[in-house]
Amino acid sequence: MKRFFFLPTEVTYLSFASIVYAFLKLPLLLEIPILLGSSLVLFLFRRGRIPYRETLKMEGEIYLSPVHGTIESVRHSVPGSVFSFPCHEVRISLSFWDEKGLYLPTNAESSFMKSSKGLKLSRRGPGHFFYGSLEDVSHTDLTLLSKNNTQTLIRFIDCPLGLKPSIWLKSGDRGRGAACFGYYPFGGTLLIYLPATSDVLVYEKERVTPGQTVIAALKDQTKG
Repeated sequence: MKRFFFLPTEVTYLSFASIVYAFLKLPLLLEIPILLGSSLVLFLFRRGRIPYRETLKMEGEIYLSPVHGTIESVRHSVPGSVFSFPCHEVRISLSFWDEKGLYLPTNAESSFMKSSKGLKLSRRGPGHFFYGSLEDVSHTDLTLLSKNNTQTLIRFIDCPLGLKPSIWLKSGDRGRGAACFGYYPFGGTLLIYLPATSDVLVYEKERVTPGQTVIAALKDQTKG
């Protein structure tokens, strides 16, 4: 069942059992809310099939969307608040209804992860709320090192109605592009930081899909 839902196996089977029991045994007054509630849980924690898209190119790599969501803003050459060098920032909002899976944007290694407590920000909040170091904001930082030694960072900003992401990667773990590495219960906001040498290929209000939508083209950092 873990192939189809981001839920413990026991919870998934319990939801199905509740639907069957309500349908067969309970009166309509009780049947409808149980059917709707169980179906909603299964729908919210569904897990889609993400086709793999080759991420290596002649000039470097392409960086795919790690989530289902909407591009809220693209900022270019942001001063080094995350890395010591300027970088591009792409902000993606994950709605309550979006599929919650997290998928590697390229062939990469997890080099660093840190979680911080603090204030939670609405995914629909003003853009300037997400600027700066965000030290007082509840967030999780995941730094990835691509096959060509390009360092990128994904910052998960927790929403008041959401929870922290469940990330299965540990430092040093490697994975192929579009491999599932966790999920984000009830959604939130993602800030993706890319080297200023990369070419961002998305625009505001664009819908993005993991394994399909190209966020940016990364330059090959292994060449002198």
